[in-house]
Amino acid sequence: MSNAQLILLDKRNQPLKEYLVAVAASDGLNIKGVEVMASPAKGQKSLLNASIYIPPLEDFDYNPKKLTEESMSKLIIGEEIITIDQFIERCSEDEAVRAALTKSVTRFAKKLAELIKEFCDSDVIPLIQEKRNDALFKLKGHAKELKDKKVVCIDIEATNISTDPEADIIQVSACDIDGKELFNQLINPGYDIPENEKHNITTEMVQGQPTLAQAWDMIHDTLLEADVVLAYSTESDFMYLEKSAEKKMLKFDLDYNTWLDAAELSKDLIGAMRWHSENMYWFFKTPKLTVAYEEVLGKPFPGDAHDALADAIATVDLFKAMMVKGAESKVEEKKPKKKEKPITNNPFAALAQLK
Repeated sequence: MSNAQLILLDKRNQPLKEYLVAVAASDGLNIKGVEVMASPAKGQKSLLNASIYIPPLEDFDYNPKKLTEESMSKLIIGEEIITIDQFIERCSEDEAVRAALTKSVTRFAKKLAELIKEFCDSDVIPLIQEKRNDALFKLKGHAKELKDKKVVCIDIEATNISTDPEADIIQVSACDIDGKELFNQLINPGYDIPENEKHNITTEMVQGQPTLAQAWDMIHDTLLEADVVLAYSTESDFMYLEKSAEKKMLKFDLDYNTWLDAAELSKDLIGAMRWHSENMYWFFKTPKLTVAYEEVLGKPFPGDAHDALADAIATVDLFKAMMVKGAESKVEEKKPKKKEKPITNNPFAALAQLK
């Protein structure tokens, strides 16, 4: 008979930080100071220790039981990830010790679930859920509003980021809402294209291709005729076009109000929540197109992530998949709360409470 048991060690000695909950919600978290220890008997030296990993809370609907099961299947020893059963096997070759450790798994799981429940009960979680619900409601609305509308999805590759006044467009591609190519045009900027990790376009590839001025009418008019222009990060794509038109004295009648940003929608739907310690506010990170695509559609990103047409088609697929999530969700518009009549004899105080 053995007195061996699994013990949950928590050496943090501090309350749970909300910014850690935000990280755990989307990414999961390996908490420093929290371990599982296999003890041969109370007070004796441990047989083996492993770090505890908290899985992404959102992936398991903030359910402590499901999260605990997942956590126990991903214990960490060095760089290796093992299950609780493998952990017990490594602790000892003595069958009595293994049996005792196995017997204590239920009690250990209960303690771990209590720890994970602290994460799930954090005030941060309702903030994240509200953001997700707002995104689903917006997507549900888009699914209705865009029916029978002409949607054109655009993507642009350029020599540098959109805020660089010297940046030039070197590829513009567009497709319709079904992913059908409308145009896929390389642009010759008139000089050697500098190397840039943002794209794979070389000087040789644009030789013999039109300048932006020569291709402008096709690009501009296609976008102008659309009811809605979709893009992943509309601000940068619109800026490329607007600045290029100004720099090259080209016509520009595009209206940013008709543009729809799939990046903003994906940020609200799946973006990781973070705390800005310097400015003291919560914000959601915008995921890369490849990340958003793979998370929402549940399959690898197709094609080249640095090709404008591939990105435009992927953006359409992502947007449609997000609209399906919105349409299938049961989320409804929040009704405004009725303001309670203030109880006071001071009319100025009453007015202030109503504001």
